[in-house]
Amino acid sequence: MRAEALIASSIVFFVIAMSVFIGVLVSRLRVKVLRADTYIVAGRTLGTLVFFLNSAAVIYSGYTFLGTAGYSFKYGAATIFVWGTSLLGYVVGYLIAPRVWSLAKRHNLLTLSDFIMWRYNSKALMILAAVISVVFQIPYVQLQIQAVSIIIDTTSYGSLPSLHLSVIVFGLVILYVFLGGMMSIALTNVFLGALMLVAMFGGSWAIILKYFDGLPGLYEAVSSVSPAHLTLPGPDGSRPEAWFISSVIGTGIGFWCWSQRVQTLFTAKDVKVIKKGMVLNSWYLILGSLWVTHMGLVALALGTQLKSSDYAFITLVSEAFGPVMLGFVAAGGVAASLSTAASLLLDQASTISRNLIQQVLRNRLSDKGLINLTRAAVVGLGIVSTILAYTSPALLVDLLLMGYAGATQLFPGLFIGIFWKDLQKYEVLSGLLVGELTVLVMNAYWGLEPFSIHLAMWGLAANLATLVITYAVRKTLRG
Repeated sequence: MRAEALIASSIVFFVIAMSVFIGVLVSRLRVKVLRADTYIVAGRTLGTLVFFLNSAAVIYSGYTFLGTAGYSFKYGAATIFVWGTSLLGYVVGYLIAPRVWSLAKRHNLLTLSDFIMWRYNSKALMILAAVISVVFQIPYVQLQIQAVSIIIDTTSYGSLPSLHLSVIVFGLVILYVFLGGMMSIALTNVFLGALMLVAMFGGSWAIILKYFDGLPGLYEAVSSVSPAHLTLPGPDGSRPEAWFISSVIGTGIGFWCWSQRVQTLFTAKDVKVIKKGMVLNSWYLILGSLWVTHMGLVALALGTQLKSSDYAFITLVSEAFGPVMLGFVAAGGVAASLSTAASLLLDQASTISRNLIQQVLRNRLSDKGLINLTRAAVVGLGIVSTILAYTSPALLVDLLLMGYAGATQLFPGLFIGIFWKDLQKYEVLSGLLVGELTVLVMNAYWGLEPFSIHLAMWGLAANLATLVITYAVRKTLRG
């Protein structure tokens, strides 16, 4: 192995080792009495700092480090929709999440599907929500494995079997999730979330200042190479204003429809923590993720040769500052992937154990039995994700493209149902089925988004229309 590869990859593996050490240590020292709520939502005990860094680490994944830079390299200004998604999501969260938390606390709800069951008293609706949550999360778990693989490949300068090693790293994540559940995840994510922020802000600004002395210089350089990257509809004409607006709205209102994010909300100790967390997370975006999206523009302006667009950020760091800086920034990317993967695994496993299997057993499981079942599901899901990482990457990427659109269809049942007291299971179930069917059918026709309206909005429009019609029919029949 070259000296550069040894230096960079050693830093990355040290961060991985530290993450696993923290996760296992927490499971030994802090998780002395295992209850279902302790294992799944950390006993609803997280204060502002831990809640903030844990939620940030869950939200900003390996896609933030790799995908957003790659997206701006390909599509330019359209990438700003990522900023709008998060900021709108935090506004929605600030207004609605405290109410969701209060209801979850009062009724001992641990998952998004628990909430659906409590609100509508419908096992069919709960099971459908659970299946949607698990299925649309599968590609995100696999994405984290692929992100770590790209990072190991770059930091080792191609000298290590990156996919095999990323699977081993994923196995270590499974270990501390298995042992400590949410408490291990949350306290590990304090370390990982802080590291991510430093790597995103420091790495991005160091590159911008080195080559362009600031943003004006960067924009001028991009304008001279490809001015279409700085305006909509972008260099290939595929991202017009209608697409941008509908993408921001669709993904923004669906921001908290991902069940792992809802589960993260349940870990806060009170509503004040949630509100403070939303404000701090908006600053996390501004100081971190916002600057990573510029890295694709930097690569474009410099004419950097990339293996693929996803390599933009870490390739720039490597060429600009060498192996030490590469190691630290890449460690931030690994942190993003590990933290998100851990949360996804726990949420999927707890949804399967609590909302699918336990229902078959008619709630006859004790807390210990539910925890053991969740642990078994963590291992099982880890094995499935590993197999898919090797065998079906193309299938999973296709599924990922409609992930947000699919998850957003839970919005009426989850959030509108809080305030619309007369909304019942019939309306929500019919709307959800039609919304998901719309997403699946439209996605089957590659690129079929009429009038450049994002797929999530078409599905949500069909969902809400069906919901309203079903409600009107029910009221008419009972009137």
